Amino acid sequence: MSAEDWADAALWSLENGVDSLSVERLARSLGVTKGGFYWHYKDRSDVLQAALSRWAEWATTRVIQRLEAMPDPRARLRQLLELTFEQGAHGRIEVALVAGASSDPRIQPVLARVSQLRIDYLTRLYRALGLPARDARRWALQAYSTYVGLLHLSIASPESLGTSRARTEYVQHVVRTLMPV
Repeated sequence: MSAEDWADAALWSLENGVDSLSVERLARSLGVTKGGFYWHYKDRSDVLQAALSRWAEWATTRVIQRLEAMPDPRARLRQLLELTFEQGAHGRIEVALVAGASSDPRIQPVLARVSQLRIDYLTRLYRALGLPARDARRWALQAYSTYVGLLHLSIASPESLGTSRARTEYVQHVVRTLMPV
């Protein structure tokens, strides 16, 4: 087992809440003994930090890199909005991190950094569509706060979003709303 395997398992375990992360559970989920864990990490806190880094990389940095390969800023924005509003397990991990931030001081700085990266990227996309800086920032904040609200709603009251089809239609509506004319 590599350090990345342990960090990935830790990241996916966060879907069940930050408090669910334990060395014993990770070892069990990987089908190995906990001894291997200590070759790579000194404790739970250490692997949590690695999992947070992996999450920031996967949920933000890599997404932005993939989008930047698209030449059209409007297509990039549409793809980003569709991707973020339709996520499943990644969204549950993010909600668990937000919930866990109040009890674990290592989480909040990562959430703040990731949120700022995302808002800055959205601002750049809206600027690339020709909006003035101030307006682009407002659109970016609106898009990001809509994302955060939808994440919360999908966990706190998933039935309010209706069937899978109704959710898809709602996501399409949100995307249209967040695309400047």
